[in-house]
Amino acid sequence: MKVSSTTPFDLNAYTHSQQRTGQANPSNQPTMITGKFDLSHDIDTVEISNASRQLASSDVVNHSAVYFGTVQINESLERLLKGQSSEVKETVYGIIQSNLITDVTDKDDRSALLELGLTQAQYIADNYMKGDQATEFMNTFRQIAAISTTRTINPETKQVQYDTPPQRPVDAPEDYVDLNYMMRKFQPQTYDKLQDAIVNNKDWSSILQNFAKQASTNQAWIKEYREDAARSADNMPLPNRFEKADTTNLSSFVHAVKEIITRTDSANNKLLIDNIEAFMRKLQPEGKAT
Repeated sequence: MKVSSTTPFDLNAYTHSQQRTGQANPSNQPTMITGKFDLSHDIDTVEISNASRQLASSDVVNHSAVYFGTVQINESLERLLKGQSSEVKETVYGIIQSNLITDVTDKDDRSALLELGLTQAQYIADNYMKGDQATEFMNTFRQIAAISTTRTINPETKQVQYDTPPQRPVDAPEDYVDLNYMMRKFQPQTYDKLQDAIVNNKDWSSILQNFAKQASTNQAWIKEYREDAARSADNMPLPNRFEKADTTNLSSFVHAVKEIITRTDSANNKLLIDNIEAFMRKLQPEGKAT
């Protein structure tokens, strides 16, 4: 299995909105820290060889790629999974790779896998986390699920793309502005020029600085940006056929999910059965469900 990703250069820039005094003061003007690059994984693709496909599914446990997504998502998952077993970590990232940010092309299949993936995440939360940790874990997974629904294919490059929400680095000030997000949203042509300048070692700094000055005075952009940043993924309406599955223990959970799949009798039943069995194998490689 080959895992690859395509990543645009992502610039971290701090813009502080400070109250202006009666006198002009450079320290009260918007300021930036530039020159630092964050490489975030916007697109993950998985290629499986024909030989691998011919192996019995029960004999294969694929190692999952670590999903980055956004700074907040990455930080949350790393912190919540700290101290968990390698099996739990592998399972969590396996859910993301196989059910949420997946290379499956059929829309109905992706929708069914998304429902099952959120239910698998709920099993992890119920059995391996407590209280606020479990709540944050599910909120983080809903954010990833929300990103997964923005999937599009670039008609020119044929690459799969996902829209990510505005990002605020850990410990950044509350009034942090993600210029990378704003440029992509409001001036995509300028964003393309910036990416080209970075890749070809041209003067990218002036492009960024000019846009930062323009963005800091455009109240309509700032208002829309704040609304995007504040929008909660928790309210994303996602009907889920698996949400009532028993999460008491692994054997009960897998049995309940399989019963729901069988009752549904849809074209993607085999896909879902294979998926829940892979979930079980990752969580308990020895295959002894408890």
